[in-house]
Amino acid sequence: YIMKTLALILYLFLIYQTSYAQQTTPIEISLNGNQWTVRNSVGNVTNIPAMVPGQIHLDLYNDGKIDEPYYRFNDQEQVWVGLQNWIYSRSFDMSNHSIDYKSVWLKCDGIDTVANISINGDVVGRTDNQHQRYFFDMFNSMTKGPNTIEISFESAAVYSSQRASDYPYSVSAPGVYYPVGNRNFIRKAQSDFGWDWGPAFVPVGIWKDISIVLFEANLGLVTDVVPQVYLHDKNNFIISTLICVQVTTEDPVTIDASVKVDSLKLINSTQQFKVQGMGEKCVRADMLVPTNSSNLELWYPNGYGKPTLYPYEATINIYKNNASSSLVTIERKIGFRHLELVQEPLPDGEKGLSFYFRINGIPVFVKGSNWIPADAFESRVDNQTLHWLLQSAVASHQNMIRVWGGGIYQSDEFYSMCDQLGIMVWQEFMFAVALYPRDTDFLSSVTNEVKHQVRRLSYHASVVLWSGNNENQDIALHSDTQYILDYFLLYDGTVRPALLAEDKSRPYWPSSPSNGYLVVDESRGLVIQRWGESQDVRYGDVHRYDYNDLCTDVTKFPRPRFASEFGFQSYPSFETMRSVSTSGDWDNNSTLMNHRQHHPDGNDQLAKQLERFFHPPDNLNKTKRFSDLIYLTQVVQAICIQAETEHYRRIKNESNAYTMGTLYWQLNDIWQAQSWSSIEYGGRWKLLHNAAVKFYAPLLVSPFQLNDNVTVYIVSDDSIKSYNTVLDIALIQWNDGSLAGNYSVKVLLKPLQSGQVWSLPIAECFKKCSTTHCFMLLRLYDTDNNMAVLATNVFYPVSFTKVKLPTVKITVTGVSQVTPTSASITLESNAVTLFVKLSSEVVGYFSDNGFLMLPHEKVSVTFTSLAKFDIKAFQETLTIRSVRDTIY
Repeated sequence: YIMKTLALILYLFLIYQTSYAQQTTPIEISLNGNQWTVRNSVGNVTNIPAMVPGQIHLDLYNDGKIDEPYYRFNDQEQVWVGLQNWIYSRSFDMSNHSIDYKSVWLKCDGIDTVANISINGDVVGRTDNQHQRYFFDMFNSMTKGPNTIEISFESAAVYSSQRASDYPYSVSAPGVYYPVGNRNFIRKAQSDFGWDWGPAFVPVGIWKDISIVLFEANLGLVTDVVPQVYLHDKNNFIISTLICVQVTTEDPVTIDASVKVDSLKLINSTQQFKVQGMGEKCVRADMLVPTNSSNLELWYPNGYGKPTLYPYEATINIYKNNASSSLVTIERKIGFRHLELVQEPLPDGEKGLSFYFRINGIPVFVKGSNWIPADAFESRVDNQTLHWLLQSAVASHQNMIRVWGGGIYQSDEFYSMCDQLGIMVWQEFMFAVALYPRDTDFLSSVTNEVKHQVRRLSYHASVVLWSGNNENQDIALHSDTQYILDYFLLYDGTVRPALLAEDKSRPYWPSSPSNGYLVVDESRGLVIQRWGESQDVRYGDVHRYDYNDLCTDVTKFPRPRFASEFGFQSYPSFETMRSVSTSGDWDNNSTLMNHRQHHPDGNDQLAKQLERFFHPPDNLNKTKRFSDLIYLTQVVQAICIQAETEHYRRIKNESNAYTMGTLYWQLNDIWQAQSWSSIEYGGRWKLLHNAAVKFYAPLLVSPFQLNDNVTVYIVSDDSIKSYNTVLDIALIQWNDGSLAGNYSVKVLLKPLQSGQVWSLPIAECFKKCSTTHCFMLLRLYDTDNNMAVLATNVFYPVSFTKVKLPTVKITVTGVSQVTPTSASITLESNAVTLFVKLSSEVVGYFSDNGFLMLPHEKVSVTFTSLAKFDIKAFQETLTIRSVRDTIY
């Protein structure tokens, strides 16, 4: 008996040892780095050093073949780069890697865009979609020793033109700023061909990671592990983990999946799946999480709660015949939230539907902005840049970013940061302001693109909406029937089904702007859009731009359900603009400023709107005059967007409105030029962003003029707390800052409230002091907290051109370093001082800027920089100006 037992133990041990010995983990060998060279097909650029990830323009710049692409007219001078074919190559050695019994694949996370890939002279694959990941089998083309990889890029501009020429009918794509190219015929960032805020370089390159993957032959490779978290029923969340394997054998294969969330003490038993046949095989491992789990905290957007995340781990083992196996462990961070896009009938039978996001049962008023590519050359966008921009959004109380559909799907780090910061993401698929072809190859490429991007992004709690495109619906509706059919086939016939095959846990919005769907009947495969005017305020979202009217005229503002785009331009700071120009360029109508301004009549619109508020700068010193112009355009931009944003916030609870979201255009810049952004290229805040800190604050006091009345609303985004408040409205005299009179109102401010609290004819308001001699300063006090100031605002009754502004002297009474990356500045003025702006050669932002100063009132602001800085250098370059400084 003992001998038999020992024999059985030995037998089991040998089986275990055999199984263990044959268990492997895929090996990934990075090909990133500076071991690459690049040459062109013409032969006048030969094997210069290249960096991967990267783009051709940066390689040429680093080797001295071209100047900095953003300087002056270099976007024009460097057109030749985008018209040529480029070949990237490098060697790699596999001597130290056993490839016996292995499959060897080339993994390309991002190739921009049309390229043939060769290993030792053998073509192993071809790419034609910047937004897609590719795998190519390279085993039969490589050796165990030295090898060479070569990636031959075709000119994207020439390729897209040829595709358009070969197409049976014309398909338009307006707004191309490149002499050659049809951007809609290539799956590449559409803004690479230029936009009304950005340059046209049409770069090529290996713009994301590239690597070699070795894994067990005749088994398979785990390519995707996607935990999608959503409310399964009223008692349970579900973690539904999509697991996809590229199977490389016809034999039956077993997939074992184990999922755990340690901090919630959740470990599911191993789930086992059987698959057979070569190619991609996907399974789902589901785990229920009770909603009443004692230590479960939900993920909330910024301003509504904590964006709690939990470490998640999935272990995947694939094997056959209980022998050879491949083990993979994937880690993610996931959040639990109940997401709803609410579109339901309105009170009192009002026509239309609501449109708002409800997170964990709370109706969320969206406060945010639109995101464009942060650089024309994506490899220059590092994590520090992303964090600076997103943290700046949070600092201004934003809770949503719309990733605009004409650029790129952002990096993994971008979405992880949004998860951590509580920033919801409105994610568009990459189609913008164009019609698109519908041939089989194009639609197949789009299907693969959608599949890859949805798998890559759908585990992020921050992603709350998929959207089909930017502004394409309206183009289709105003086109012939053929183009409407093309539109339907691309979005409702391709994008939407590809999305729903991967992710049903989030809503899909057909376009922005859009009226949404009239009928969705999945059981019958029936999908009918609510065709009609895309700017119909009764449904969905609208885009709104008005460059002709006074930008503070509330009678011109629409009353939409959701304002997903609106904006006005300004110049970036003089410090930023100076870096890419010379003194001869410093004029609103100079050749360079007209070249940088891609928006039609943009510079003229800037000047005309400025003159509605201020006297145009007239300093005889050209540099000072241009600097004054820049400053005043930023002031005007802040005034314009503040007025429109406050309008939308005021009407969230009003009939014929129920507005529940604002996304101004745009958060960031792609280069140094006139644009709609609130943050400049390089990271400096414009005055608009400082204004956003105030107009997006959780509690808002909002005065405005309508029908000869001054009316005041108070708005709260606090979902829990009520406030006992007193609103003080003070009439302040321009000449000396003294009090000419005041009004006081007690207000009980309830959670999520918005409503009128005071109104008076303007003649009555200013009977003690005329509109040209006084303005209103409004402060909201918390009577339960020692009269702490909850919110402030200012109402200026007339154009500043009608006001005699006093001569001012601003004194810096203190500058001190707080941390290696921040400083404190204290100011005092002798008079009423309008729109005080601080600036410095050190890149960063001021906690307040563009503010009002009253006589002898000390104001302290904090400066925060991107990096450590010397306080002396900061102080030496610190400049301060106000509106009075622009008048001579």
